[in-house]
Amino acid sequence: MSNNLSEETKTLLSDYFQACANLYGVIPLKSFLKIYNSQNEAVSEDDFIDFVENFDFKDKDYNIVGEDEVYENTDTLELIDKDLAKEYCYIFGDWDGYTQVKESQFGIPYYVPSKEKLLKYKNEDYFEKNIEFIELRAFLRNQSYLTKEEADSIAEDMVSLLALDEDTIDFAADDAIRMGLKTEQASIKEQFLRLLYHMDNNIRKHVYGGHTKAELGEIHHSLW
Repeated sequence: MSNNLSEETKTLLSDYFQACANLYGVIPLKSFLKIYNSQNEAVSEDDFIDFVENFDFKDKDYNIVGEDEVYENTDTLELIDKDLAKEYCYIFGDWDGYTQVKESQFGIPYYVPSKEKLLKYKNEDYFEKNIEFIELRAFLRNQSYLTKEEADSIAEDMVSLLALDEDTIDFAADDAIRMGLKTEQASIKEQFLRLLYHMDNNIRKHVYGGHTKAELGEIHHSLW
């Protein structure tokens, strides 16, 4: 790795790699470096590229990929023009996740929390436990046939699924049923779906550059 960077800086860059992969799914390296430099002592593009070239991505759930790997007859990209991407976006040579996130993020500014909050996303299981999540979890805990652990597991699974895509309500609902939620009673199903929709509007999504659907609406309104 670059001899111009301290071990502390290299560790911090690695932490940002993990956090940004978890929060954004896909983010251009230029945008990544801009975010990093806005919150820390600036790293030059040359030193950053040297760091990336020598970084050990083995056993990581993210890597550096580019559109030149996806589309035929595309000129080879410079490393700085490639993206940091979560593994599900390119696993087994299937680029659908990568292209979907890239296309959905187009024109959307990235959500950038404070350094302290951003680095919480190093933990893959971290998410903001907002009021919508708490209400859904409370509803599940109130189902007498579910243990507290089962209810919490379903609620957290809903967050994981909804964060990945912009249209996963039906899939998430089916997964909740698979995990033990009983929806034969119409009122139960209706209430669950209502809470799920509310949570979906307030989950930070990869396709929205880390924003929630509610925040995205505010961004689009401000642009008009």
